[in-house]
Amino acid sequence: MMVRIKVKNRRGLAFPVAVWVIDEFMDALTDLAWVGEVILRCIPLPKDEKSNKALRWVKAVPFSGLVAGVHGLIKGLSGYNGLDLVDVETENIKVSLSLK
Repeated sequence: MMVRIKVKNRRGLAFPVAVWVIDEFMDALTDLAWVGEVILRCIPLPKDEKSNKALRWVKAVPFSGLVAGVHGLIKGLSGYNGLDLVDVETENIKVSLSLK
């Protein structure tokens, strides 16, 4: 994967990231998300209605499942070469991610 960042009137930054590094990072992130879910289950809901709604939403979403899904998506896309994943440009900053 190639990451490129360009800020207007400055030199750009481009660096490669090996797919196996992303794979290992996503494995570790999935485990951390699972631990966070277990810890959140032990926290009682607050009496404040606004905080209660926010914490109920956080407890209801399986973040480890979301991270695992993104991990599977990245693993599936890693088989394609020359694929541009992200290409975002604002007034001053341009960021692009591509599989090379």
